[in-house]
Amino acid sequence: MAKKKPKQNQPQDPIQKELETIKKLLLFFLLKTGVKAGELSSVIGMDPSDFSRIMPVRKMDLKPYDILSQ
Repeated sequence: MAKKKPKQNQPQDPIQKELETIKKLLLFFLLKTGVKAGELSSVIGMDPSDFSRIMPVRKMDLKPYDILSQ
């Protein structure tokens, strides 16, 4: 049987995959605390359209979250 080719934008290395997951969690946390998606995409050097593909902000529940009140 022929092996299936992995998706091009998905890392094959398990460590790389884990780092990508951590990055997405940190980005989500920053979005929840009120940082704008446009600011994040420019800070990490990513095109805003690519950023919106990996972090679909419109589909997320981004009600303000105050980390100091917890």
